[in-house]
Amino acid sequence: MSLFLTKEGKRKSPKILAYFFGALLFMVIFVAAYAFLTVPLHNLPIANETVLSAVETLLIALAGTAGCCLLFFLPDKSIVPYSFVGLAVIVAMFYVAAFALDATVRPTMIYLISMYGLGPAAVGNLISWTIYWRLGWKDSRRM
Repeated sequence: MSLFLTKEGKRKSPKILAYFFGALLFMVIFVAAYAFLTVPLHNLPIANETVLSAVETLLIALAGTAGCCLLFFLPDKSIVPYSFVGLAVIVAMFYVAAFALDATVRPTMIYLISMYGLGPAAVGNLISWTIYWRLGWKDSRRM
């Protein structure tokens, strides 16, 4: 029973679980954003493929972050930025796993993780923490 109760007999906070499942939800949102926006954005009139890929990643990361930031309407405002931290941890875990791969496959896997994971994690953390601190939601219990 100590898994769910503190020494004083009060119920433990389930915030860490909310942050973890928020990170998983954000992954689903970003996968959906990539699924729906990759083909239309690939038709942008940009000749350089590297620049086109960077613009696509940035625009999809912004669209996915906008969808994820809808969770700011929940009573606990800290779920969004801490879930983005969890998303960054998941991306870091993918990088660690990629370095354990064979040397012939490793560059491709690192490229894929950077292409599809790094942008959403970086943009999402930047935007969500900026909103969280600028609007004064440092103590989310008062909201």
